[in-house]
Amino acid sequence: MIYRHLDYPADTPITELGDAALDDLLDNADLEAWRPLARAIATDPHGALADRVLNLCDANPRYGTSPLWRAWIARRRAMAISPPALELTLADLRRTRGMSQAELASEIGMSQSDLSKAERRMDWKVSTLRMIANGLSLRVRIIVEDGDGRMIGAIVREPDSSGIDDGAPRVPEV
Repeated sequence: MIYRHLDYPADTPITELGDAALDDLLDNADLEAWRPLARAIATDPHGALADRVLNLCDANPRYGTSPLWRAWIARRRAMAISPPALELTLADLRRTRGMSQAELASEIGMSQSDLSKAERRMDWKVSTLRMIANGLSLRVRIIVEDGDGRMIGAIVREPDSSGIDDGAPRVPEV
């Protein structure tokens, strides 16, 4: 393969390409040529190759592809977090924000007693979760997985800029 003025054997592993070749791949390639790069990053989204791609996107920003690569790597990194680290109770989330039940309840217009009950529940309404998350300056995303536990989509619905939720679905993140 020829990247810029550099000639690499066709079977050169993507991780062994120099920065100039990798930069050329990011700049001039198509989806098919990016496939090995995407596979390598998906295997280790916190690895050196992902960091190199992010650094190249920062050093040589490309109008369309740099934001796409940054977002894709960020999603892969988020998906790579082990599930136990994600299993937090509402009370854990509140505590990580440094808020007491009384403070959060006041912030969201709920009694402290009702918030205490909500924190102990296991079957929340999405609207209740959103209200509590909003009070913690967080947002709720519902992750949709297939039978093998692979994320196939996310349902994200947020209020418009007026703060009124019109009920219209927003573009799902995949």
